[in-house]
Amino acid sequence: MTEREQTGTTTGPGGATSAEPLATIVIVNWNGAHLLPACLDGVAKQDAGFAFQTWVVDNASADGSRELLAERYPWVRVVPSDRNLGFAGGNNLALRQVTTPYAVLVNNDAIPEPTWLAALLAPFDEPGGQHLGATTGKVVFLPRFLRMQLSTPTFVPGPHDSRELGVRVSSVTVDGREALREVLWEKLTYGAEGPAKTPYFWTRGGGELCVPIPDGGPVTLGFTWAAESRKQVVLSWDGPTGAADGGRAELAVGPESTTVTLTVGGEAPRVDVVNNVGGIVLTDGYGADRGYQQVDTGQFDQPEDVFTACGNGMAIRSSLGHELGWFDDAFFLYYEDTDLSWRIRARGYTIRYAPGAVLRHIHSASSVEWSPLFVFHTDRNRLLMLTKDATATLALSAVLRYPATTASIAVRTLRQAWRGRSRPAIRPTLLRLRVCGSYLRLLPAMLRARREIGRTTAERRSSLQSWLVPR
Repeated sequence: MTEREQTGTTTGPGGATSAEPLATIVIVNWNGAHLLPACLDGVAKQDAGFAFQTWVVDNASADGSRELLAERYPWVRVVPSDRNLGFAGGNNLALRQVTTPYAVLVNNDAIPEPTWLAALLAPFDEPGGQHLGATTGKVVFLPRFLRMQLSTPTFVPGPHDSRELGVRVSSVTVDGREALREVLWEKLTYGAEGPAKTPYFWTRGGGELCVPIPDGGPVTLGFTWAAESRKQVVLSWDGPTGAADGGRAELAVGPESTTVTLTVGGEAPRVDVVNNVGGIVLTDGYGADRGYQQVDTGQFDQPEDVFTACGNGMAIRSSLGHELGWFDDAFFLYYEDTDLSWRIRARGYTIRYAPGAVLRHIHSASSVEWSPLFVFHTDRNRLLMLTKDATATLALSAVLRYPATTASIAVRTLRQAWRGRSRPAIRPTLLRLRVCGSYLRLLPAMLRARREIGRTTAERRSSLQSWLVPR
């Protein structure tokens, strides 16, 4: 470890360094000892041309994270917490102590490319930078992927399920390693179903999937699947650059779960897939990652203003962060970055996407997407955010719709159970009731925050909502 790495400074052209750090990088960690080395090694390799410091907030880890930091990364300042404060509270524990001009956030499961930090802060020094409140970079998924197409005949299960279903996939392996949760196929499947530990995915009749595969050499893919009847599934993939055709396999599927395998040659192209390039909010109040699961073909290579920044790979002007109180501690996990971005814009500042600031991210390494933890916090925090930041019309519409939808789901579940002479699946309804209860408990604090935002706003809520995107 060099002296430069130990102090967290980087050397610019000509060997010049800044005596005072320009930025503080904050990384929140909870039982991430297996993730920290790659992340911090990437931070140590930053070619920034200015000094910076690195802080790791440890959210009461029990996996040896603090020992790892003390032994291998003595140049990192550890900010300890005696309990898990989540992403919002964990970051705030450090952010409220930051004195550098900029605070920079990165997840412990992300690896920055060497020019990430310099590219993320550069827009603040460009023309118009005085109006910038925050910047956000390009986040791509950590592995590279094989881009494939699936096609198969569909069927409709019945009057209580009108989806057009193709094939039910319960396992995807890459050279024998299970990779089901790592496959990117949001527009091909209907999401995870079944038990949390053994999920399965129903596909549509056709669409794209991206399978993580290692660089170089042939790879063997395995699919375990079933369908309503015997039929064929066609899988195809791109060939090398300049080739007229790629690969294609016709595979059988039937009512019994079976495993089929195919081999993809080493010449098949590996592609990067976007996790996010900033964020959007839809007109119904749901937040979303901009560019999510799009193959990166250069379509996001130009800097531009975006509505929200991603908490993973976000830089914020520290003076503004202190004025706003940073994240809302009550959010704990999810939507805290969207809420903060909305408040940044309400103060009249802009948010800029910096395409050269690239992070490689292991998606949901610390929390499983669509787990009860994920659903509870995304559902509740969306309502909290809208209550604080949106127009009264949008906020009331979303808040009132949620219990109405909950009641509709409960009635439908009971009817299906009665018709099928089975026990009703009540856990989803109970989870939604927990969301309602937690929201009501926090409602007074959110209304106080709403009044404070209204008192200090520089841009009307109705004007900010011109950024919202139709679904």
